[in-house]
Amino acid sequence: MNTGLRIAAFVAAVAAVFAIAFGVGRVAGPDQEPAPGPSTHQPATHQPSVHQEESHGQ
Repeated sequence: MNTGLRIAAFVAAVAAVFAIAFGVGRVAGPDQEPAPGPSTHQPATHQPSVHQEESHGQ
C-alpha cells in the first residue's frame, strides 16, 4: 500500500467519522426547552485594589 493511498484512506475514514457524528447530532438534536431568561444574579462588586510600587533602594 503506497503512501498516497494510505493518506487517502485516512482522510476518507476521518470524513466518515465526522459525517456519522454530524448525522447523529442532527437526529438527537439539541433540547427544545426554551432558553432561560436573563439572570437575576448580580455579580459582586469588588473594590479595585491599589498597588503601590515598591522602591527597591532608589
